[in-house]
Amino acid sequence: MDEFPRELWNRGMYEQVRRMTESPHEEAYNAEGHYALREAIAQHLRRMRGIDAPPERIVIVNGSMQAIALLTQVLVNEDDPVVLERPGYPGTSRAVLAAGGVPVHAAVDGQGLVPQPWNARLLFVTPSRQYPTGAVLGLERRQHLLRWAEEQGAVIVEDDYDSEFRHRGRPIEPLKVLDQEEGRVVYIGTFSKTMLQELRIGYVVLPEALQDAFVAAKRLYEPHPSGLLEQRSLAAFMASGGYERHLRRMRRVYASKFLLLQALLQEQLSTLFEWVESDSGLHLFGWWRGDFNSYASYAAACREVGVSWSDAAFYDLPQERAGAIFGFAHLTEEEIRSGVALLRHVYEIVTK
Repeated sequence: MDEFPRELWNRGMYEQVRRMTESPHEEAYNAEGHYALREAIAQHLRRMRGIDAPPERIVIVNGSMQAIALLTQVLVNEDDPVVLERPGYPGTSRAVLAAGGVPVHAAVDGQGLVPQPWNARLLFVTPSRQYPTGAVLGLERRQHLLRWAEEQGAVIVEDDYDSEFRHRGRPIEPLKVLDQEEGRVVYIGTFSKTMLQELRIGYVVLPEALQDAFVAAKRLYEPHPSGLLEQRSLAAFMASGGYERHLRRMRRVYASKFLLLQALLQEQLSTLFEWVESDSGLHLFGWWRGDFNSYASYAAACREVGVSWSDAAFYDLPQERAGAIFGFAHLTEEEIRSGVALLRHVYEIVTK
């Protein structure tokens, strides 16, 4: 938040308040969202992610979770099997269960989701950076998933939750880019990582065949679209170039933190954790090398000295392994150094 362009954003918000009071009913029934924002997203995706989608195929949602929930309600019938990554985002599993579907857990390894001949017609996947491990799905596996979807008549939902922050190497093309002809992939993006988390603006790039059903479902819950002020402000921010300038600045900030934390963890804690190789994102993931009892004891000892992390068990981790998710976006570089030093100190005490 220290790096967020508050003054510029606030000026934009005030300007949009003035404009909305002059035409209060404009777009009052547009479930797809503010058209100028959909145009700005289409241009951004074309430049930055290689996705060539017209604004008409983009729908604005209140965060990616709303997109996931609406898609499951549109696509899932009672007792339908739905393939989910394990470990994976727990919100997806909740949405599938709420729609009456049956989660089919798919294994994840160091190269992401492991393809199988699933008897299902819907798959949720995070190919650019598997959530939460950070593994990247290779080209061969991506092509395998697309062939599977074509054979099954299935839909693949691609959740691209933090691809904006790549710290080294070339950007990874989304699965959506490979889906040129069949229209099997739904692409979900969000501004929660790049802007204010409270903004609650995400978007969905839909195949033509799903457009009307998805918009009808969104209109059912929101006859009048919410957050139009924020949508209009974000559209103006993007059109002015302010969003890309903000992204460039945050990439530099996060890359410095990422590379520092990665180097320190590999140097000082590789005897405890097997780190998943990563070049992007706002967290690092490690598999615990010991058993559950030693993991629980170590985590408790670290909490006592003021250092904590997200336990991978929250993400439906298979019972045979323990894992940890180390976020760094909220920390200064000095706090990162101090935190890793404490983690190392606790390890040395525990092993004496």
